[in-house]
Amino acid sequence: MAITSFQVQNILRTYARQLSRGQRLARNRAATQSAPTDQVNISIEARRKQVIEKITSEIVTNIGSRIPGLSQGMGAVEDQALRQLSEEYGKQLDIHQDESSGQLFFKVVDQEKGEVIEDLPAEESNKLQERLFTITQKIVDQNMI
Repeated sequence: MAITSFQVQNILRTYARQLSRGQRLARNRAATQSAPTDQVNISIEARRKQVIEKITSEIVTNIGSRIPGLSQGMGAVEDQALRQLSEEYGKQLDIHQDESSGQLFFKVVDQEKGEVIEDLPAEESNKLQERLFTITQKIVDQNMI
């Protein structure tokens, strides 16, 4: 069996490609290893604060996305936060979330009849939403182990 010059050249070309590919990979590995890696170490307190803020955001969103006038389906934290906000405001409050903007709007509810007395303006709703977030954050912080 005879080996042609074409076959030898083909083998040499393949071997040269493998060598150059290996050299490129080695250079890339060396460049990657020598480059400083960005690593952020945060303290346990900062991590706890991040978790509390995330949980609080989810709870406030859940309060706003519930069925208006139906507070029985909410969890203990949601009930407690809304109850405390209502006590601070001095009137029974109910919340609904605008589906298009995701913003919370507050309503004053008659405790005896369960009917909406008035819709609060956007500025006041924004202030109440900030206060609701703060109240919920404190409740979550107290409940975390």
